[in-house]
Amino acid sequence: MKTIVFASLLALASVSCEKEFDTPKLNPAAASREINIKQIKDKYYSNINYKFKADSSLYCVVIADESTGNLYKDIYVKDVTGALHVKLINSGGLYVGDSIRINIKGCLLNEYNKLIQLDSVNTETQIVKLSSGNVVKPQTLTIAQVLANTAATNSVQSKLIQLEGVEFLTADQNMPYANAAAKLSVNRILKSCDGQTLTVRTSGYASFASATTPTGNGTFVGIASQYGTTMQLILRQTTDAQMSGTLCGSGGGTTTPGSYLNKDFNDNNLTSGGWTNIRVSGAIDWAVTTFSSQTFAKISNYVSATNQACETWLISPAINLSNATLPQLTFLNAYKYTGAALEAYISTNYNSGAPNTATWTKLNFTLSSGNYVFVNSGAVNLSAYKSAQVRIGFKYTGSATDGSTWELDDIIIKEP
Repeated sequence: MKTIVFASLLALASVSCEKEFDTPKLNPAAASREINIKQIKDKYYSNINYKFKADSSLYCVVIADESTGNLYKDIYVKDVTGALHVKLINSGGLYVGDSIRINIKGCLLNEYNKLIQLDSVNTETQIVKLSSGNVVKPQTLTIAQVLANTAATNSVQSKLIQLEGVEFLTADQNMPYANAAAKLSVNRILKSCDGQTLTVRTSGYASFASATTPTGNGTFVGIASQYGTTMQLILRQTTDAQMSGTLCGSGGGTTTPGSYLNKDFNDNNLTSGGWTNIRVSGAIDWAVTTFSSQTFAKISNYVSATNQACETWLISPAINLSNATLPQLTFLNAYKYTGAALEAYISTNYNSGAPNTATWTKLNFTLSSGNYVFVNSGAVNLSAYKSAQVRIGFKYTGSATDGSTWELDDIIIKEP
């Protein structure tokens, strides 16, 4: 996934994140012919590098500011026609809820990797603050609606939005929003219970960079930004993440109290929720399929009437079992044809890449009797692995002379 690069990073290198903000002067920037955000964006579609030559006034309200350091020389504004990213020449003095007038004469309308912006705005000579403390309300959307933003309209871009029923991926729960020590930006991933995911991008200069992400499900408010074709969110402050409810589980699983992992593949997505398909050898992958109204993961090395030698793993996201009491793993499995049995492993030190970069312990479970009959694995006790970084890996092996077809479903870790 591409990641956003804060355009002001070089400038930030010489400025403390505890910086004092200058207060913009009430200046004589003249009121003139009004222009709205839609009219501004319409000019972008005909000329992505447009310079405003005449006096025109944009009346708008600030919906995201620089006060926490997650933005620098950047604000986001809205009016009744839409929302817009504004790039400032000088920093500070504008806050969420400020009603302002911007004289856009001399400003540039351009983009930063598909993020439309009003560029080179001077807070001292082009902005007048009309009032403060105005109520700013987010628009409630789903992750799917944010991801559906199109370049033709950019209808979601730069808006203050609210997502409901979302949580961070297990690997991104209870983790710092960014790297405060090294002043590095970091991506954390939000997901919905139907398996949709969206990036939250945070600057290492944010005052809350070292704060940890929530471990529950709930409401998240942020600015819908964009980097290339990737939509992402910018958090204004940690209180915009109210997420203390019951987790819904990974990959579209059903919400279950005491559940740490629930992958049922019903979203028809193998890797949603942070799952990964890793080829160790060969060119065979796990895939999602549906048969008789059941959706599940399936793998076979029999391709074009030939068995292909391979070793392929399906690996879960990191699962936090550090506070678990008696975590148990269960899953359904089925197979047909002659070949090596499916194997299940657990690791507390795997991060990414080849499985042999970490230590894995083989788990014992009940195998299917064959003929595509699903059986329950039985409860596999994971009490010996109460770590914050537990991963489950399913290993499939095929040879050049044989290979079974294996199927997996309803992978769950929960308390009994």
